[in-house]
Amino acid sequence: MVENFIREGADNVAEEDYSVNKLMRNSVRFADLYNGTVFRGKQVLKPEDLSDVPDENGIAIVGLDGKRRLIRRSRDVIKKASFGAYFVLLAEENQDKVHYAMPVRSMLYDALEYTEQVEALKRRHRECGDRLEGDAFLSGITRDDRIMPVVTLTVYHGAKPWDGPRSLYDMLEMDRDSKEWEALKEVLPDYRLNLVELNNMQHLERFRSSLQPIFTVLKYNRKDKRKFYEYLENHREELRKMDDDSVRAMLALLGEQKRLLRMLELPGGEGKERMDVYNAIDELIADGREEGKAEGKAEGRVEGKAIGLELGQKRVNELILLLARAGRTQDMIRAAGDRQYQEKLFEEFGI
Repeated sequence: MVENFIREGADNVAEEDYSVNKLMRNSVRFADLYNGTVFRGKQVLKPEDLSDVPDENGIAIVGLDGKRRLIRRSRDVIKKASFGAYFVLLAEENQDKVHYAMPVRSMLYDALEYTEQVEALKRRHRECGDRLEGDAFLSGITRDDRIMPVVTLTVYHGAKPWDGPRSLYDMLEMDRDSKEWEALKEVLPDYRLNLVELNNMQHLERFRSSLQPIFTVLKYNRKDKRKFYEYLENHREELRKMDDDSVRAMLALLGEQKRLLRMLELPGGEGKERMDVYNAIDELIADGREEGKAEGKAEGRVEGKAIGLELGQKRVNELILLLARAGRTQDMIRAAGDRQYQEKLFEEFGI
């Protein structure tokens, strides 16, 4: 799994974006994302009603200099959803960093989708040999032709809070208290960014796929270390049973665990050794949690427990990373079951 992850993600694409994109391309999780956010937990969108569509489109334009240019954009994930008698194009864009022009960028994506649909209608009329006259001849489509709605969700999974614009209006340089602005608003449409911030996800119970544990672990890891460790302990079996794509995305989003797996670079065929290492890591993390609790008890207060917990975990994480860099897999496994040997390693590395 690790070897494939490194190879597949090396294509000049950030591993984090790559992993999240692959996670969301699954129809079950894609439907869960929309049901958990747009439809507020109601199971409106069904995976079997989703189909893949081309994720790249573009348009050729002629500039003022008379030169022909091609504007082309590629979507992270886009699917066609069937809602009974009509269809909707649903897209998802992943962001690991704040993009200060995201409303315009998202608006361009959607505009290109609409343009592509109009062009498809024109081609269909030409291929069918339709003779369009009058206004229909000018536009290339008829009054009865219709296009599908396009909806885009921007999923932001960066560590810092989103401080960028959330709509086109946020980007405009205008005096919002002026009479001119009040008049212009009547003819100037806004474009709102459908932003999903994983750091501030609410109602995590609305998700029913592996998105729920992934979003929960990420939020707790960044917001509340104590809840993070408690969740890992209470849902360990659930996390270990997740499919490979979900595990990859979760580790990539967490960051430190991703680096650990990359350092190990275990061959995909050595399942037993890989599982031994995973078990060792689990036990080491548990040891760090117990060590933190012990340090917290010595402080004699809740704040002390929280601080001790984080310090103990930090110490163990550092040991894991150092052993991984040194390729000392067997030492990791031995340290998991031997506290004295673990302390010896702490002393060896000066932790």
